[in-house]
Amino acid sequence: MKALAMLLAGIPFAFGMIRVFETGTDLRYMWIALAAMAGGMIATMGARRFRQAPTTGGLVAAVFVTSAILATVAGRVLGMQTGTGLLIVATGFAACYAAATLVATTALQRGRR
Repeated sequence: MKALAMLLAGIPFAFGMIRVFETGTDLRYMWIALAAMAGGMIATMGARRFRQAPTTGGLVAAVFVTSAILATVAGRVLGMQTGTGLLIVATGFAACYAAATLVATTALQRGRR
C-alpha cells in the first residue's frame, strides 16, 4: 500500500518531467507539482497538531484543498493565466496527493488494528 501511495504522489512529477522533455525548458509543471506537494505536507502537519486525529475523509479533503490552492498560486506566480488549463492541472495534481493520502492513511489504520 505504501508503494501505491508513493506512486500516486509521484504522478505530478512524472507529468512535469514529460513537459520538460517535450519543451526542453518549461519547468512550470515541476514547480506546480512541488507546490501541490507542499500543500499536502502542510495539511498533514496541521492535522498532527490536533489532540484527536481527524477522520480520513477530513484529512484527504484538507490535503486536496490545500494542494489545489498552493498549486494554483504557484501557477499564477509563474505567469500562467487563471483559466481552465491551470485549474485542471492544479486539481489533477491535488487529486493525486489526496489519493496518496487516502491510501497511506488507510494502510496505517489497517496496520494498527
